[in-house]
Amino acid sequence: MLVKKLIIISIFLLGLMTLSSEAQQFNPFYSHYSKFNPEAKDNLYFRFENLNFVKNNEYNGDFVKGVTHIGYIASPKLIYYPTSDFRIEAGVRLQKYSGRTNFSESEPIFSVHYQANKNLSLILGSLNQEDNHHLHEAIFEPERYFTDNAENGIQAIYNSKSLNVDTWINWEQFIFQDDPFNEVFTFGLTADMQLNNTDSDFSLKLPVQVLFSHRGGEIDASDKNKQTIRNLVTGLSLTKKLHNSRFKSYQLEALSLQFKDNSSSGEFGYNSGSALHFRLGANTKHSDIKIGYWAGNKFNSSRGSALFQSSSVFDEKILVSHINMFTAKYRIQKSISKGILVGGQVDAYLDVSFITDLSYAASVFVRINGEFFLKKLKWN
Repeated sequence: MLVKKLIIISIFLLGLMTLSSEAQQFNPFYSHYSKFNPEAKDNLYFRFENLNFVKNNEYNGDFVKGVTHIGYIASPKLIYYPTSDFRIEAGVRLQKYSGRTNFSESEPIFSVHYQANKNLSLILGSLNQEDNHHLHEAIFEPERYFTDNAENGIQAIYNSKSLNVDTWINWEQFIFQDDPFNEVFTFGLTADMQLNNTDSDFSLKLPVQVLFSHRGGEIDASDKNKQTIRNLVTGLSLTKKLHNSRFKSYQLEALSLQFKDNSSSGEFGYNSGSALHFRLGANTKHSDIKIGYWAGNKFNSSRGSALFQSSSVFDEKILVSHINMFTAKYRIQKSISKGILVGGQVDAYLDVSFITDLSYAASVFVRINGEFFLKKLKWN
């Protein structure tokens, strides 16, 4: 109870300090990837990325238990541009929870980034995980950004005025011959296509999100069932920019979500399902807010937040075919200096079937991105 009160008070105090803060449509705390600089040929940089987090989940019901995450992830690295269209990054990612003596995870990070043209880039190795690829929380739990290992694999990103596409494979578990466990990987695609004039104050977009998670392999010795889970999100998003107003914009979203279990043996109680999520959002110079209504029918996912699932993550016998829930999200942030951001977030979920069971999460974050030029260094 004391932790809960302290976090809520901290977020309130941060709200009083937002005179110069900037609102974002995405989660700016989960933003670390360095923008490619075509003018940096032969430059060597030291870069430091850090996220301090306190996230207190007060969840009710039989589907997920409450937990408090407190700690940091830090990634010191070197960045080098041998050419104007190619970049190499090498460093280490350190994950530390408060109250633990040692690092929970320490792993090398290495990636190559090829900028084919101003719109298209290819990444091999450690991936660009900006805001969890903008995936909906029902198919990808946001806190995986700091609880899971860094993503590694291959990624292609295309950005233009009217179309943004991010597609990737995150290879989570590699196997050798007769390993006692399965290989595990995730394939994802997120796209955002603007359907009207990009210079208009109105923006009508078609969002598409696809996520496949697979557990299997042909050379392992595991007797575990093969698993293939598919999630699809699509819909329409309307944003209106506002002028001479305290509010900078507002947004309406209508999303349709699909679930399909193609595993050798079903693991979620239901083999297929669907959901609708309607959301209304607005943002000011200081903050952004979204409220919504979720209607799920036998919906599940292998990577998403347990609050949206029809199958309990703790007891496979607990199934609820329909989940109808109000959702709300409020975030504030303040820029302390270039690359240093502090702020907080509150998420709330109210299942209409259990009106007294309010689940919520309160978070405080500090994000640091610093990049420092070291020297000119000719390749070869």
